[in-house]
Amino acid sequence: MTNKNTTGFTLIEILVVVVIVSILSVLGVQMLSSGSVERNLQQHGRILQSSIEYSCDQATLQNIPYGIKFFQSGYLFAYFHNQQWLDVIAVESLNFKELDDGSILDLYIEGESVVLPEEADDIPQIMCDSSGQITAFELYISDATDAHHYLLKTLDFWNLDGQWKNDKES
Repeated sequence: MTNKNTTGFTLIEILVVVVIVSILSVLGVQMLSSGSVERNLQQHGRILQSSIEYSCDQATLQNIPYGIKFFQSGYLFAYFHNQQWLDVIAVESLNFKELDDGSILDLYIEGESVVLPEEADDIPQIMCDSSGQITAFELYISDATDAHHYLLKTLDFWNLDGQWKNDKES
């Protein structure tokens, strides 16, 4: 009589391990993707906040008004020169920005919702004058599902604040 010592895994054991690994992988991907939505919105908000603060600094230094032209899928900066608004093209941080990840912009000025055009208008909705004072506003940057929100708003005439919001409050 021969004694067979077989080592290895049975088919059932291998299938159980594959199922467990699959479940953990799906949960991990969901956690990463939901975090990336929040991270993207916060990144959009922080970049915009820094750009607005920079444009207000430029308005003060150059003694000319700067403005932000918002439209449905993005924004661009402009400055007032020779009785007209000209788009900023020479400064990388103030160039045209399109939110191509499906983010949605909702702008409120003095508590009233502003209907954003499909393309940038000639006149900015938000302005920073030569003293550095900025138009009071609230801007919600939301994901494509409108379930996640980042709020960028003025605290006073010179300061901005950005914060994560679970729901919109106007």
